[in-house]
Amino acid sequence: MSGEAPPVPAATASLDEAAVGAVLDDLHTFRHRYWAPALLGFIMLFDSWDSIAIAYVMPTLSAEWHLSPLVMGYIISAGYGGQFIGAVTLGMVAERLGRLPVFILATSVMCVLAIACAMATSYGQLFVLRAIQGVAIGGAMPVAITYVNELAPTRLRGRYFGLFQTLAISGFAVASLSSPIVVPHLGWRWMFGLGALPIVLLPLVWLTLPESPRWLARIGRLEQANRALTKLGGGPAAFTGGPASGAVTQKLNMNPLVLFKAPLTTRSIKITALWFLTMFTSFGLTTWVPSIYVKVFHIPVERALSIAAVTAVAIFLALATAGFMIDRFGRRPFAIGGLSITASTLLIFAAVQPETESVLVGLIMAGQIAMFYGAFLVWPLTAENYPTDVRALALGYGSSIGRGASMLTPIFVGFVLARGAPIAIVFGIFGLFALGAMLIWLLGTRETAGKPLDTI
Repeated sequence: MSGEAPPVPAATASLDEAAVGAVLDDLHTFRHRYWAPALLGFIMLFDSWDSIAIAYVMPTLSAEWHLSPLVMGYIISAGYGGQFIGAVTLGMVAERLGRLPVFILATSVMCVLAIACAMATSYGQLFVLRAIQGVAIGGAMPVAITYVNELAPTRLRGRYFGLFQTLAISGFAVASLSSPIVVPHLGWRWMFGLGALPIVLLPLVWLTLPESPRWLARIGRLEQANRALTKLGGGPAAFTGGPASGAVTQKLNMNPLVLFKAPLTTRSIKITALWFLTMFTSFGLTTWVPSIYVKVFHIPVERALSIAAVTAVAIFLALATAGFMIDRFGRRPFAIGGLSITASTLLIFAAVQPETESVLVGLIMAGQIAMFYGAFLVWPLTAENYPTDVRALALGYGSSIGRGASMLTPIFVGFVLARGAPIAIVFGIFGLFALGAMLIWLLGTRETAGKPLDTI
């Protein structure tokens, strides 16, 4: 399950991976179909909790520590800066050492540092701890998604991923629902500390789930791949050359620059732009809207958190529904439709600048909810556009671009607020970026629903 992976011939590896895929497509065990995506999804719920907790802590923390909007932006950005490093770095490590060891290590570090953040006593301490924790948060998610996509049966890959991702993203909703109770009654430190809970579930991952059999087949560990399939409840794969067919000849891809070599160049350019535009807008809305409600529109903190909670629940329900429909209707219609709604509502908000609370909240909520279709679907789009030997690397790279954009967003919004500039500038930029992402989906992507991973 761990240890440095030797390279194998590309043609042999592809055939062996296809053999694994055939077994996975025929598997109907509970451990494979439900337990694997549900367990990892529930653990990653706290990845999104840790990622977004700062948004619900910040209105109270900024008052307690007397933070300016720009300093608030720096603290929020610290976590995303760490995530930028962790996403691409741990993605490369997962290509060499395997998916599960890297996932378990990253999640363990994430949990320990959640407790450390809860004990922070100054802006400087929290800044450093959030940055270090961000490395683990940023690395855990792309590795988990790589693993889930490599286990998923072809025909139900969207639903399989949807189960995982809906649980993973529900951390935003759970944090939103919890914050009106936790922050006023227990204190902001508990919002950080509760992020350590998944550490008690990690032994279950090690005991009940195997290393990715696709990855094992790809690197020539065919006996281990068969043991992994057996652990999931399947039989041995029909490998082309028997247990010894994984001869050592092909160099592993560890450098992100390989993603920009033919034939991956064009798709990687599009993926880069898509991740940046999508996550700049998505995380900007998620992390700053509660503070904007309070600081710009003078909505009381408790009501602002309640509005955020309602929005998060609506996002959860929308994504849960989409997760069960994207195999039938495809990924592109949901992404294009959601990004179109986000662009329209935010650009209308920027142009009209409504003063009525119900109107401004309604427009922002609609933009936030629809935006999550784009943020949700950029993950499977990336996973399904790259072969197994660079899938974790590609997801880590894409996620790092998204985390980098997320790091810039708080600084951008904090700068605008600190200068007293119109908030319409912020929502106008978000709207234009959502429009750009929609055009990339519309003109530059292909539908990947129902296509076997080993044919990519």
